[in-house]
Amino acid sequence: MNYEHLYSGEHLKKIDPNWSYRKWSYRLTFEAKMKYVLGILRKLPKGARILDAGCGQGLLVEYLHKRGYDVTGIDAFYGNNLVKKADIMKSGFKDESFDVILCLDVIEHFPFHEQEALIKELSRLLSKRGKIIWSIPNMAHLSSRFAFMFLGRLIRTAKIEYHPGDRPIWEYYRMLEKHERIVAKKGLGATIPGFYQVTQLWPHYFSWLYSVLNIFTFMPNWCFNVIVIARKK
Repeated sequence: MNYEHLYSGEHLKKIDPNWSYRKWSYRLTFEAKMKYVLGILRKLPKGARILDAGCGQGLLVEYLHKRGYDVTGIDAFYGNNLVKKADIMKSGFKDESFDVILCLDVIEHFPFHEQEALIKELSRLLSKRGKIIWSIPNMAHLSSRFAFMFLGRLIRTAKIEYHPGDRPIWEYYRMLEKHERIVAKKGLGATIPGFYQVTQLWPHYFSWLYSVLNIFTFMPNWCFNVIVIARKK
């Protein structure tokens, strides 16, 4: 499947007019994430109510809608007939409005003191038998740990202004477990030092190496990104 139509790269093009999806350093992890999430959604009954929280322009929402899913998006900066332009924390949605909630690479954009409130709010919106699919960057991935050991610093998953809430994944687990029951974890992008960086610098040449590194994703805590599936307590 070609995943390019699910990511516009709008904000990245503002930073670098020469940005391209094919050479995007995060592309291979993005595609692995989309493959995994869509695999879960395909197993849902079409009547399941889906919320994409922090959906951006709603490209995934549009994709799912065209395939018959009952899906709604919410984002603070974009709005259209499928996406509600509103603060996630002030959505106006009723309790237990959704059977599946996607929160994909969103929580790290919230400052530390607001992250648990986001978890609590999305848990409120989830139906009793529903599940939340979180995709969370992990500041304590394996390459970051090596950098800390030799250089005394962790490698952030993005500039601090983009990810002000960047944390080691264990801290996210701890917050999630206060309000939800974690039922599965899936690592994406095993950051084996040196090899992983090659896949980021030249993703258009080294997608095969990224696939080889997948043998190490059995340790989610080593990975750049972790998908966490949780249910309501």
